[in-house]
Parts: sequence; C-alpha cells; structure tokens
Amino acid sequence: MDEKKVSTLFEEMKDDLSGYVSNRFKLLKLQTYAKTSKTSGLLGYGIIIISLILFALSMVLTTLAIYLGETLGKMSIGFAIVSVLTLLILVVIILARKSIRNKLTNIIVSFLMDDDKN
Repeated sequence: MDEKKVSTLFEEMKDDLSGYVSNRFKLLKLQTYAKTSKTSGLLGYGIIIISLILFALSMVLTTLAIYLGETLGKMSIGFAIVSVLTLLILVVIILARKSIRNKLTNIIVSFLMDDDKN
C-alpha cells in the first residue's frame, strides 16, 4: 500500500513539475513579447523624432547660411561657413562616439532590464 502511495505521489510531483515548467515557459514568452513590442514602439517613436529634428535642423542651417550669405555679400561664403561648422560638429561627435555609444547602451539595457514598475 505504501508503494502505491509513493508512486502516486511521484506521478503528482511529475505532473506538477511539468505544469510549472510549462507555465514558466509561457511567462517567459509573454515577457519577451512585451519587451519586444515596447522596444519596437520606442524605436518607431525615436525614428519619427529624429527625422523631425533633422528636418528642423536642416531648415535652421539653410536659413543661417542664407542670412550669413546676405550679410557677407556672397551666398557661397555663408554656405561655406555653415558647412565648416557642421563638419566641426561632426568631428566632435565622431571623437566622442565611444561615450555616446556607452550612454545609449546603458539606456537600452536599463530599459530592457526594467521590471515593468510603471
């Protein structure tokens, strides 16, 4: 009689364990879907914002080049000054790429590691 109870107990434990593993796998899948959807939404939003910033920046730089060109008497000088300033900013960004990359990596990792406290 003890053997039957022990075998029944092991069968129940096996069923409980397989149910637990199955539920943990489903939970992992759902958490992955949630993180993926949030990341995709954030990426789409970021692309839209960056596009709008680049458009506005190009308008501001064009306006500045035209203004400088009219002020200095030659349109080409205004555009040359703005081009040099833009290249200087680009060089600074290239020189600081490691710190920029690390900062972005930290932001992404902290976003993905967040336990949905919101």
